[in-house]
Amino acid sequence: MKGIIRLPLAAAATAIAFASASADNPTPPDNAVRGIERILTALRSAQCYNDTVRFTVGMPQLSDDVVYEVALRQIPAPDDKLLPCSYVIDWQLTGRDEPSRGFSAYFSGNHYRYSSRRLQEYHYEADSMAFRPREIGGLKGDGVQRTAQFASLLPTLLADEIENLAKDPSCTMTLNADTIIGGISRTALRAVRHLEGQERTASEAEMIFDCSTLLPVRLHYENSPGTVSEQTVDADYLTATVGDPAGCPALTEEQLIATYPDVFANYRRSNFRVESLPGNPMPEFALPTLTGERYSRLATDRFASPTLIVVLDPEGGFTGQFIDAVRQGVAQLPFAADIIWAFTGNHADTIESLTGPARLGETTLISARGLARDCGAATLPAALICRKDGRVADIIVGFNNNLAADVIQKTTVAGQ
Repeated sequence: MKGIIRLPLAAAATAIAFASASADNPTPPDNAVRGIERILTALRSAQCYNDTVRFTVGMPQLSDDVVYEVALRQIPAPDDKLLPCSYVIDWQLTGRDEPSRGFSAYFSGNHYRYSSRRLQEYHYEADSMAFRPREIGGLKGDGVQRTAQFASLLPTLLADEIENLAKDPSCTMTLNADTIIGGISRTALRAVRHLEGQERTASEAEMIFDCSTLLPVRLHYENSPGTVSEQTVDADYLTATVGDPAGCPALTEEQLIATYPDVFANYRRSNFRVESLPGNPMPEFALPTLTGERYSRLATDRFASPTLIVVLDPEGGFTGQFIDAVRQGVAQLPFAADIIWAFTGNHADTIESLTGPARLGETTLISARGLARDCGAATLPAALICRKDGRVADIIVGFNNNLAADVIQKTTVAGQ
């Protein structure tokens, strides 16, 4: 890659490759470094930011482009360790008789995403793992707050993308701090990433910014150019506004419900606080058993007898004692009651060592982390004691020395 030099970029705390100054890249390298630092600062400090974006995806095999209209709202949250901003993203797929719509939102450790008549909720207090970076099959992934549809269009996350490109040794970046595009003075940043050890281009990105505010005006991406999987993405920012942070109220669940009342009324499965479950239907779930079968129930389903749904972390403390105490209590009931052991893990040997051989009236389920989240069970183990009509009668959270007696008392009331 002839003519490339490496310079430190303080904001990225790493090295960044810039093409040396030329007719195509008139910004000298030192100025390019400072110019990118200014862009990152502007993107991350945008106060009370609102914009409308036309998002277009084109592929050779498609006869027509796929076009979305996306409304963005971002509020800085510098003290939030999970994401330094709050946001609401409202999107609509255009060009259809009945446009498809959805939204995503994040604030204060709470993430919501709605699409195709399905509302998903993630709450850090109930399941912190969903918000943490993770590695699956050698591929690294971000938490749910960063992977929502169109979240990468937000100024804060766009700044993260630029920083990641700066850290990528296969990427070359060039900056033109003042160029004319469509008759208007703009700042242009270009990034080209090559396949490791090859000259072939893996992707290209061109990011256009307003010269004065340094907020995005247009993003253009070409992925796998010249191949059968080639994809072109354009994001045109149309109505950017920033406001006084004092006049920009923090996002809350109440505000989100007021904005999307029908979604929360029709598609919310629970209020995600286990203490509020008694009197409400047990949330529906479908989970695998230890033998590979599927156990499913709807929120309207009944139970054959009073049933204890016990949510357990196989690696947690007191899990074995909790199982023993629940069994002791159920054995002393004046009627038959069933037990569903729902383990958040999926390691069969570990789970079988805790439950022992299968017993009559017991079912063991695995991979129940989503069930714990849907029930709002932030602390495990937790037992949900259900009546035959499918409603939760009472709960027990955490191990105590009187657990067997609590099981007898609470389940007896549920069976009446």
